[in-house]
Amino acid sequence: MPSKALGNLTERLADIDQLLNAHTAITKFKRAEQAATQAGGQLAQVAQVIHALVSNPGAGKPREVDAINRAAFVLSLAHFQGFVDELHAELGTIMLKGKAADPAAVIKLVKPARSNPHVNIINQMFAGIGVYELMESIRWQRCDNKTVKTRLTNYLETRNKIAHGSKEAIRKSKVVQLKQFVEILADKLDEKAATKARLILGKAPW
Repeated sequence: MPSKALGNLTERLADIDQLLNAHTAITKFKRAEQAATQAGGQLAQVAQVIHALVSNPGAGKPREVDAINRAAFVLSLAHFQGFVDELHAELGTIMLKGKAADPAAVIKLVKPARSNPHVNIINQMFAGIGVYELMESIRWQRCDNKTVKTRLTNYLETRNKIAHGSKEAIRKSKVVQLKQFVEILADKLDEKAATKARLILGKAPW
C-alpha cells in the first residue's frame, strides 16, 4: 500500500500530461498553419491541412514550444519536491508518535531551510525522524544508485538555471524522461521509507 504522499504525486503529475498535450496541439496547429499557407486556397490541397492536424507532429520548433517544455520540466521537479516534503511529514508523524509532544514542530525543526530535494537534503530530512540513509540504496533496472543520484542532481541544477532566467534548451523528450524518472524515484523512495520504518515500528507505516 503506498503512502498518501505518493497518491498525491500521481494526481499532480497529470499536470505534466496536460502540458505535453498542449505541446502536441501547438505543434500540430503550426504544421497545419504552414500547410494551409502552402495550399494557397486550392481545394485539392486542403487534405494537407487536415493531415497536419491529425497526424503525429514530431518535434516542435524551439520557438514554438520551448516555454511549455521549460514549464513542464520545472513543474515536474516542483511536484517531486512536494512529494518529498509530504512523505517526510507523513512518515514523521507516525515515527514520532508517542516520542514527541508536538510531532509537527519536530518535523518542521529537522527540515533544512534549503529544501530543494538534493540527495543530501533528502537523507538529512529523513534522518531527523529516525530513518537513515534513505537515498543510499535506491536503484532500479539499468539505473544504479550512483546514476540515480547523478541524474537527480543534474535535473535539479537545470531547474535552478531555468528558475534564474537561463534559456535552457529543453526538448519534449527530456520532459518525458524526467517525468518517468520522478515517477520511479518517488515509488522507490516510498517503498524504501516504508521498509525502513517497518523495521523500527514492527509494522507497516501505511
